[in-house]
Amino acid sequence: MKNILSILFTVALLSINYVSNAQKVLEQGSVKMEITKVASDDPNTSMMMEAMKGSQTELYFKGEQHVTFMNMMGGMVEMKVYIEKAKNSMNMLFDMMGQKMWIESRIDEAQNAQQKEIASKSKVEYDKADTKEILGYKCYKMTVTNPEMEGMTVSGYVTEDIKTKANLIQGFNSLEFAGYTMEFTVGNPKFSMTMTAVEV
Repeated sequence: MKNILSILFTVALLSINYVSNAQKVLEQGSVKMEITKVASDDPNTSMMMEAMKGSQTELYFKGEQHVTFMNMMGGMVEMKVYIEKAKNSMNMLFDMMGQKMWIESRIDEAQNAQQKEIASKSKVEYDKADTKEILGYKCYKMTVTNPEMEGMTVSGYVTEDIKTKANLIQGFNSLEFAGYTMEFTVGNPKFSMTMTAVEV
C-alpha cells in the first residue's frame, strides 16, 4: 500500500511539473521543429519531398537575437543562421555534402525586391476560435494570403506564450506574426509540407 501511494505521489508531482512547465511564458529558450508531413501527386516531387521528411530545424532565441540550425536530408545539408536585429546582422553558414560557405549580410538586404513586394502584399488573418494544443502551448489559427501567389496556401497555429519574432516560413521571413508558429503548412496545387514543433 505504501508503494502504491509513493507511485501515485510521484506521478502527481510529474503531472503538476509538466503542466506548469508546458504552460509557462517562454522569454528565451529553444524550439525544435520537424517536417512531419509531405504530400505531392507528382511521383518525382513526392520522392524528393519524402527525403525531406524528418528534417529538423532548431531555434534558439533570446530577445532580438535568434539562431537557427537546420539539418536536412539525413545530415547531407546543414545550415546555421545567426540573426541580431539590433545590429541588422545576419550570418549564414552552409555545409552541403562537404562544401562549406559563409555568407555575411544585413537583415534588410536578405530579401530581394520580389520577395519584399510579396511580403508587403501579404495579409495575415487570425481565427482565435480555431485552437490547437501543441506541446502544452495553446495555439490559434493563422492564415497568410497573397494575391501575387495564386494557388499558394500558408496556414498554421501560433502561440503568444513563446516570445520570439523568429519566423521560419521561407519566403515570408519578413512577416511578423502575433505569436510564434508552432505548426505551419505551406502548399500549392503540386505539393504541401507541414512543419511542427516537436520539442520546447
